Amino acid sequence: MNVKTQPPPPCLQTLQEQLPAATAKILDLGTEDLARRCGFLHRTPRKIPIPNFLQGLLALAPETDLSLERIASVIGLTVGVSYSKQALRERLSPALTDFLGQVITSGLGQFSPAVEVSPLLQSFARVLVQDSTLQRLPPHLAELFPGGGNQSASPSASLKIQWVCDLKNSAVAQLRLSGFTRNDQHAAADILQTAGPGDLLLRDLGYLAVPVLGQLEDRGVFFLSRHLQGTRYYEPTSGQLFALAAQLRRHPTLDLPLLAGAERVPVRLVALPVPEEVANRRRQKARAAAQHRQRPPPSPEYLFLMGWNLLLTNVPASLWPPKALVAVYRLRWRIEIIFKTWKSHLGLRHLNCRTARLLELSVLTKLLFCALIAQMCDLLELRCGQDRHVSLLRLGHILQAFACWFSATILGISVVKWLEFSLTRHAFYDRRKDRLNYYENLATVGTLA
Repeated sequence: MNVKTQPPPPCLQTLQEQLPAATAKILDLGTEDLARRCGFLHRTPRKIPIPNFLQGLLALAPETDLSLERIASVIGLTVGVSYSKQALRERLSPALTDFLGQVITSGLGQFSPAVEVSPLLQSFARVLVQDSTLQRLPPHLAELFPGGGNQSASPSASLKIQWVCDLKNSAVAQLRLSGFTRNDQHAAADILQTAGPGDLLLRDLGYLAVPVLGQLEDRGVFFLSRHLQGTRYYEPTSGQLFALAAQLRRHPTLDLPLLAGAERVPVRLVALPVPEEVANRRRQKARAAAQHRQRPPPSPEYLFLMGWNLLLTNVPASLWPPKALVAVYRLRWRIEIIFKTWKSHLGLRHLNCRTARLLELSVLTKLLFCALIAQMCDLLELRCGQDRHVSLLRLGHILQAFACWFSATILGISVVKWLEFSLTRHAFYDRRKDRLNYYENLATVGTLA
């Protein structure tokens, strides 16, 4: 009896086709020239070509234990040669860190799927969202990645990842690794290296630096941010200080052109009231936070202003009516989902922290994996999400659970071959003369007395 083979469902077929295609494009985007520009490559590779080096790293990205031995063996597998962990250790350098960062931002941005966006966003070249996430590290890394502990406590270490993604084109626009002590205010000006005319930038109030807003305005970059307590505004005509709280006591909503900060940067301030229960929750959290940090309680004016959504932008009212600002700003939450997916499902918490260089290698390898999964999510949405929309969190959970399939697909081999390689190379005890393993002890117990 002839049995017809059923084609795979569209979502699986999309992954089976697009994951190898996306990987091939990453490896073929002039990575050798990029490695030379970053100083990672000085001459033609004799043993491991740069695309194969990247392929091995990407295949290993879902794994939790990125040891030098494991990484070197898989990189060697891509070429069919033996590659030692000593040779890999010699390649660890700031140039490698720079190269991998450039691959994530330059490579993944070259072939991104164009997702469907609202008419409110179609006139912008890119929709950039910037935020940061923090990962605690062992204390021995505190010198290079200082944490937030006070001076009297033992040194602490934390890794802060500054991430700028383009929601419209499913691309990574910028990333930077630092310690906890380089806060979001200090990182606010980093966006000037990336944002260009016609881009839209969404950021939380932690990045609100009025001088940077002025520079964005001068460059033709549009922005949308929340109001930061303490920011002063001035009337455009008279130059007098604008009494925000007093105005809101007289007018329930505002949509006004003002000048912000000592630099007098032109902004559009929009104030929309929130439900009383929302305002009360905000006030309760503010009081609790002040108490937890042993700070003075919030001022009455500060608590009063929590009754409004206060947004700053330079997008004209002719393009965005007031309520559109709130709707667009909600898109910023996407980066929070991205961070949660990284940490909960894609293994970002599992880093090799033995040295700073190994940490940078493992975290950038993980971020390459994370960025690729985000692109797969958008591809699935484009091809399979007509009736049901794709959850990045759920997709990340599934692909982490089937990491063996992911790695084999990246390498272009079967899951059985990948499992065979892993078992053959890494399932056995090392040959050591200074100690016996369990089976040697079991076989010789009592005979050495």
